[in-house]
Amino acid sequence: MTDQACLEALAAIEAEPLDLDPRVEAHLRVCPSCAEARVTWLALQDAPQALAPAGYFEHLPARIVRKLPARPRTRGRHAFLWALAAALLVAVGTGGFMLGRANRQPLVEATLAPAPVEAPAALPESPFQQGDDDLAQLHKLSPEEAKAIIDRLEPQKAKP
Repeated sequence: MTDQACLEALAAIEAEPLDLDPRVEAHLRVCPSCAEARVTWLALQDAPQALAPAGYFEHLPARIVRKLPARPRTRGRHAFLWALAAALLVAVGTGGFMLGRANRQPLVEATLAPAPVEAPAALPESPFQQGDDDLAQLHKLSPEEAKAIIDRLEPQKAKP
């Protein structure tokens, strides 16, 4: 359609979106943009109104501060208390440090260390450690060693 027809339809939608002129209704049937504009306009009219007035949340902190009671300024008194607390901490800390140094225990003197325990000269014959499953370690052995281990284990398995 023409731009003029769309402009007239939009003006009619803004004026009264539910009670439209038959010409505008005929235009809405053929122009999807204007029909969508009418649906949007109707949806905007159904939107709920704002619950708080404009600027409410921007001015809220200032209103709260105005309602709080004023605090008297006692700058000199607080500074004196902080200085007194700092001096007390320094005095107690220094005194404790000096007392700790005066009553220090003598350092432990070096003594002869016991003789080191000798390790066994030879490792056991078995390539396995205690607790290792013999069959789980077979893949690490050569084929000859594996066969020797299996031959040695077969009589043990037959005994039970």
